[in-house]
Amino acid sequence: MKEIDDTPLPETESELTDEEIQRAIRFLIKRVGSIDKWIHSEIPKISRLTNQVANLETQRTPQDENDDPEWY
Repeated sequence: MKEIDDTPLPETESELTDEEIQRAIRFLIKRVGSIDKWIHSEIPKISRLTNQVANLETQRTPQDENDDPEWY
């Protein structure tokens, strides 16, 4: 009797083939590329909104501030 069992294990349904793994990797690479393009397309919008908020904050007058704790 052998000390180590070298009988090949049967493939189960949960194991992925090399082709399935490569297909999944290609899908993920495309997906990441799409997300990256979307993020870069949104940067100008985020920058514009940041500037609008900064402009609104500089337009605030002292009477706009309410230090009354009950007001909150």
